[in-house]
Amino acid sequence: MIPFREYLERIGPAVNRRIEEVASSEDAIDPAVLPLLARGKRMRAGLLLCIHAGLTREAVPTRQALDLACAVELAHAASLILDDMLDGDTVRRGAPTLHLTRGEGRAVLDAVGVLALPYMLAAPYGAGYVTMLASAQQRMARGVAWEMLGGPRLPAAELYDAIVARKTGCLFSLAAAWGAMAAGEEEAIVTAFADFGLSAGKAMQIADDIADLYAPAVGDGDARPGSEALLLRCVHPGDNGTGRTLERLLEREVDGAAVRIADLGRQQVPPEVSEPLRQVVRDIVGLTIGGGTPDDGTLLQAACSGELPQR
Repeated sequence: MIPFREYLERIGPAVNRRIEEVASSEDAIDPAVLPLLARGKRMRAGLLLCIHAGLTREAVPTRQALDLACAVELAHAASLILDDMLDGDTVRRGAPTLHLTRGEGRAVLDAVGVLALPYMLAAPYGAGYVTMLASAQQRMARGVAWEMLGGPRLPAAELYDAIVARKTGCLFSLAAAWGAMAAGEEEAIVTAFADFGLSAGKAMQIADDIADLYAPAVGDGDARPGSEALLLRCVHPGDNGTGRTLERLLEREVDGAAVRIADLGRQQVPPEVSEPLRQVVRDIVGLTIGGGTPDDGTLLQAACSGELPQR
């Protein structure tokens, strides 16, 4: 399997073309929103297509796999419009956020319009896909609500885990499960891939929060928003440095994903499929931090060294 970064570069144009086709058909989306939809690293789509390709041995994605990959990306894009409003962000994917350029009311309507597209793409392949998409989006909304408004009374580390599992992990889980489903795998294999995707998504969010913590602060550096603030609360006084504690959190999810892949091997998934996916999780973390895909042992040190690239 080629490095995940290269794989994303390979499948990105096809994903972008299909998204533009769907969003432009019958004036489905205001043209002013298309630039947001046409950008992105495509990690969720890449994970789905990578798993599907490994299981089917097909180099070119089927129409079903491509549609499902685009559905996951469009669901993510809709959430970004709302997240930017809630967080007060000013830049998204290299451009001003929609609520600044179009106003908050219109941005909400834009998000609703984009949110319809994943269902349009998934529905032709069966009700099961629609149900899974709806469940993932409900969990995403719950995770963001807990992050912003307060969640259940749990220790900080448990609450942080619950939030990142919902707001980020569940969409990666959906992508991984759909990749296996579109390949015709049985339920046990699909469930195992869903668990793998969950760990991959949590690792991605932890890496993103670590990068934000180490990024040069703008304004009040103590006013950390959302999950970054919870992440800091997970660092207990007396630990051997903040970096080491953050490193352990990240290691837990990277290792957890590897365990899920080992479990897949026991469920008759060929090693040539499962083994390369171990590195895919590390590549996702590396891409999130903003660098490359360092060798084993280097990535987590870079994530917690305080020498991260400016974002």
